Amino acid sequence: MGGLPLAFHKTKSPINAGRIPFMIVFHMAKSVKVNYVFNLINTAVGLLFPIVTFPYVTRVVMAEGLGRVQFLSSIINYITLLTALGIPLYAVREIARVRDNITERNKTTMEILILHVILCLVGYAIVFILGITVTKIYNDIGLFLLLSLHIILSAIGVSWFYQGVEDFGYITIRSLIVRLLCLIALFTLVKSKDDLYIYAGVQVFSEVGNYLFNFFHLKKYISLKDIPWKELNFKRHLPPALKIFVLNLITSIYVNLDSVMLGFLSTNVAVGFYSSVTRLTKALLGIVGTLGSVLLPRLSNYVYNGNIEAFKSTSNKAYNFILTMAIPMVFGLVISAPELIKVMCGSEFAPAISTMQIVAPIVLFIGASSFVGLQVLYSQGKENLVVISTLVGAIINFTLNWILIPHWAQDGAAIATTLAEFSVITTMFIIGRRYIPFNALNKTFLQISIFSLLMVIPLFLVKQLPYSVYILFLLEILVATTIYLLLLLITKNEFLTLVFENVKKRINK
Repeated sequence: MGGLPLAFHKTKSPINAGRIPFMIVFHMAKSVKVNYVFNLINTAVGLLFPIVTFPYVTRVVMAEGLGRVQFLSSIINYITLLTALGIPLYAVREIARVRDNITERNKTTMEILILHVILCLVGYAIVFILGITVTKIYNDIGLFLLLSLHIILSAIGVSWFYQGVEDFGYITIRSLIVRLLCLIALFTLVKSKDDLYIYAGVQVFSEVGNYLFNFFHLKKYISLKDIPWKELNFKRHLPPALKIFVLNLITSIYVNLDSVMLGFLSTNVAVGFYSSVTRLTKALLGIVGTLGSVLLPRLSNYVYNGNIEAFKSTSNKAYNFILTMAIPMVFGLVISAPELIKVMCGSEFAPAISTMQIVAPIVLFIGASSFVGLQVLYSQGKENLVVISTLVGAIINFTLNWILIPHWAQDGAAIATTLAEFSVITTMFIIGRRYIPFNALNKTFLQISIFSLLMVIPLFLVKQLPYSVYILFLLEILVATTIYLLLLLITKNEFLTLVFENVKKRINK
């Protein structure tokens, strides 16, 4: 796994990495750090938002209401996926490649935007057909139509454009404004389980409200009068986007299908329990995946220009960062699941404790597979390898869901998801080893696993203290974080060392 194949070296405009001017290298490194900081702030806010709102939501709309919204949202997510045809991920790479050519960048942006909007018409045809033919959807048609706003707003939102041009400062500010508005609306308008429609509307806006800002902000970059309308050819983007669509479709089978199958094979209450767990784990996944979303355009640019050494170095450090963040989260979730669920969701959600413990490893599995698949392999144009890996996971997930959900409801779905995600990352490292410049089970993996085990052992003693669940949860976080940071500090962990060095530089200025 240590080296990249010859095919990687044969890229356009090869550059000798050793001869890149120092200031260019410095600027690139600095911009990645700045973008990472912005994205980390955005992710932190994204984590704080559910921490602040979720305990309130679960106690107001309850498991049954939460399950109704999640079930219908999962179906809408499939339709959104179909209308997107892989455009969001494909477009990030394409915009990153032409970002320095303003004319070509604007032309590409408009072509992809037009294509996406046209595809939305197909999406709303599907919404209409499902609304009048599926009884469970028809009985909740108003809620279904409200949630369907996600389809058109995600199309005009062009979030891929801002990632491609690496405008993470704007992305962060925009997200702060939208989440603040949603926070105010949630606490002032959602007062009981009868306000489910209002809650659904707030949820839609929290997810796609950013897209409205994106659409109007686009005029900062693109002037309609400068677009060569007669030269536009949006059809050229269909074949490559379809490859990503296959990848996204397969991936979504075990991202959204769990909730859909739970809704049909079990109850809305089971969907509510399961969605409470997935929302909490997704928040943590946001932290793990922060660096990856910053690096996709940068790694794509490295590959396109043949900067091999920079690609290998950056991807290796990013993978170690993911291990450093994700592994202790997995250990912490397993041990602290009882307190976490009771604090965040309430005692009514106690059946979700075992679900959380079962699904905890996906923080590591998804964090690693998302980076390896979508940042390392995809940036090299190896979409087929990612598709094969996710197809293996999709088949395992669907099969196990069908077998386990009728017997163990949300726990069955959790088992299926965890095993599916493990199969994805395992398959990815096996069949893509020639293109991955690092080992899966490296020195960092072993070291961080030992540190995480040492971190959680004292938590068993903390659990015995005669305090309320809220105090115990805070103590568990404090004790675990302190021990883990001390272990990183003693061993001079590269990421912690980097943080201290940056802080020291700021102080000395």
